[in-house]
Formats: sequence, structure tokens, C-alpha cells
Amino acid sequence: MNTIPTTSKQFRIPYTVAGGQKGDRVRKSPVLLSLLLLNRGGRPFRQEILKGLKTLGFDEIISIEGPQINYDVESLALKFPNIRFLLLHQQVSRGEQINMGIEEAKGRFVFVLWNDIRIAPSSLSRRLLEKIQEEEVLCVVPLIKNQRQETLPTVQAPAFDRKRLRVLPLQPNSDGMVNLFPFDYLGIYHRGRFLLTGGFDYSIKNPWWQKLDFGFRSFMWGEKILCSTALRVSYLGDVPSEDTTPDSGYKRFFLKNLSIRFTGDSGILPGSRFLPFAFRSGGGFFSAYKEFKAAQKWVEINTFRFQQDARGITELWEVPEV
Repeated sequence: MNTIPTTSKQFRIPYTVAGGQKGDRVRKSPVLLSLLLLNRGGRPFRQEILKGLKTLGFDEIISIEGPQINYDVESLALKFPNIRFLLLHQQVSRGEQINMGIEEAKGRFVFVLWNDIRIAPSSLSRRLLEKIQEEEVLCVVPLIKNQRQETLPTVQAPAFDRKRLRVLPLQPNSDGMVNLFPFDYLGIYHRGRFLLTGGFDYSIKNPWWQKLDFGFRSFMWGEKILCSTALRVSYLGDVPSEDTTPDSGYKRFFLKNLSIRFTGDSGILPGSRFLPFAFRSGGGFFSAYKEFKAAQKWVEINTFRFQQDARGITELWEVPEV
């Protein structure tokens, strides 16, 4: 780890945009809600999926396509001239795909969705969109069901067991529950607020630590992520599992979040945290020192953006009674 990104724009791979020209020509009014479609698996019936999404009334649809595509995107772009396809030239993390897609989007809000998830048609009501505009929070996450229509415990609550961080999965029992991070990246993101946070850290490859980093950073910088029980989606197949194994991404997450101390008006990474980190990092002393100094530099750049630290977040977190 030589540097830590300070904004979502620092790293970009080349990509090509196909389609969307017709929609750009005819649209005159501001875009309120864009859909950012992430793709995984060899999902068949691409045309049927896109047709279904078009009927939901999104102002804009952007589909992120990986470098290995097993279908004709140019043909799809001709059949769906209002949909833009972002063709990535190399593989990147899901968080970086979202960073790129949200920057490319024209909407004030961006709904991040997967191609193997169905939106309940009644979810995107005018009242819901009005409420999201009124709340002005970083992200509103949906109530999520599996393919058997069972509600999943996708509300994440942080807690410390002595010095060990735990993330407790809770059922979304009430509207407006605070959520540490978007489960499976799903949610309606406020584009402007998202870009101000720097987005997802593309240098963290493991989705679990990438989402945890995004969540803690967002709350430490005064943002909120809430769950809406009116916004409902369901998986068409198996729910993806999380790899929570501590790895290089965990080390970066630890330095950028759990090691920060809030002084009352700013955040700092005290030098006293280096030796405990070095002994536990699993690498050499000099490698740990470079990592630590890079994190210190990142904290110094953003020092006055901190409004609390990880301990403060967990101590004030309200876990609802069951």
C-alpha cells in the first residue's frame, strides 16, 4: 500500500460507452433517478431483464459490462437506445465499478442493482422518491428477500466485544433503521454525497472490507445510511456469501477506521498505534511502516472531515429491541 485514494476519481481504467445517444438527445428535464445495473453470472434472457427494467420508469439506465462478455452488447445497444452500456477494458472491484457508474450517471440519485435481483413494481412510488429527496441521506437501502420471499437480516449494526469488532445482522423490523453499509452494495445513493465521500476504496479488493470501509468512513464523516421497508427487492437465485477473512484489505480498513481517534474537532491516527499494527500486520516492519505512513497522510488530508470515530459510532448505535 503506497497511497490511499482521497477521491473516487484517482484511479480509472479505460472504458467504452455504447448506446444511450437517443436518450441524451431527447431528454431536456433534469434526471432524478438513474439505475446502475451490475452484472454477475452467466445470466440468460438479457433482453427480458432490460425490458422489465425499462417498464419501471427510470429516467436513465446504465449497465456495467465486464471485460469478458458472452453476448452482443452492440446488438443490445441498438435494441435499447435509451440504455447506456459501460464496457470496461479490464477487471476491477465492484466498488470501483459503482464509482465509475455513479460518476457517469446524470441522476441526482442512483439506484445500484444487480441483474439477478427483482424490484417489487410497487416499490418505486412517487411518495418514496419524495421521501428520499426530503431525507437527503447518503444512501437508502431496500428490504431484501431471498427467492423464497423470506426477509433477510440485511441491516448491519457495529459493536465491539472488548477490542474485537463485530457486525450484527438484524432484521429490518421498522422503517428508517440505521444501517452501517449497503448489503451487497444495493441501495439508492445520493450522487453528490457519494462523490464527496470518495466512494468505495478501489484498492480494497475484498467486498466485505470494502463495504465496511465505506460504511465506517461515511458515518465518521457525518453521513447516514437508512433502510426503507417500502423499497423491496428479492433475489432470483442464491444469496451471495461474504468472505470475512482478514486480508490486506482488512489492514487498510483497520488503519483508516478502527485506528482513528477523534479529538473533538478532527481525526488523527496517533503514532502510538504503529507498533500494535506492525506486530499484527503479518508483514515486515518496513512494509508496515509504509502502510502506516500512507494512512497517516490520508487522515491528515481529511482530518477536519471527521465528526466521530469508530468507538463513538458503536457506542451511540441504537440496536432495536426484538
